[in-house]
Amino acid sequence: MSGHEPSPLADVTSDGFSSTTWSLVLAAGKDEDGGKALEQLCRKHWRPIYVFARKNGLAPEDAEDATQEFFIDFLKRDWLKQVDPGRGRFRTFLLTLLQHFLSNRRRIGEAKRRGGGAVFLSLDEAEGERELASLADGLKDPSQAYEAAWWNDLIGSAFERLVGEQRDAGKTGQFEVLRPYLTQKPAAGDYQRLGVQLGMRQGQVALLVHRLNRRFAELIRAEVAETLSDRSYLEEELRFLRESSAR
Repeated sequence: MSGHEPSPLADVTSDGFSSTTWSLVLAAGKDEDGGKALEQLCRKHWRPIYVFARKNGLAPEDAEDATQEFFIDFLKRDWLKQVDPGRGRFRTFLLTLLQHFLSNRRRIGEAKRRGGGAVFLSLDEAEGERELASLADGLKDPSQAYEAAWWNDLIGSAFERLVGEQRDAGKTGQFEVLRPYLTQKPAAGDYQRLGVQLGMRQGQVALLVHRLNRRFAELIRAEVAETLSDRSYLEEELRFLRESSAR
């Protein structure tokens, strides 16, 4: 990205999101919040790291240990204090560090825990395995699996935001009825059936489905944008991640 000045990521959506990934990285580097920013980063991004470790041949328990150790290594080596958001994509920044970390880990012995047995973040191995199983069978390359898992996590975060918005608006029941149509197109007769179920006209149901899909797309864009330092790369990153998950 040399020669290209980062542009602000404000107004990607109208939500007013202020805690972008890069702002969390900078806050974690300064450690001004008792480690909360780093914990939030870890909770948001541990699954792609676990998937990468598993695709590198680590057993589930060892992959969980390696994921834990990677974040401990983040702290011990002060990586976060050296972060330059101008580098652009947090996804690639993290992957580069992870590749170096696992290479060094193999050299010093996989059984040796760098944290001295310390546990920074409680991880759910079963959840990591579910993430791994959700990826396409053809994704054998660790980097491709990492990218696909990254995309899944962004979509999951966007979905959780959408769920929260619907809950806050008092529309949880309606949303539960319509949520399948975030990932599938309505079949013939669906709008009529949903209209009866919700007590609405078919046209109203169609409009609600359209608005939910549009909002979901906006939230996905916001999630991706939060991992970039330059908004002008948003469409490129979206395209890359979608293609990665489809391989």
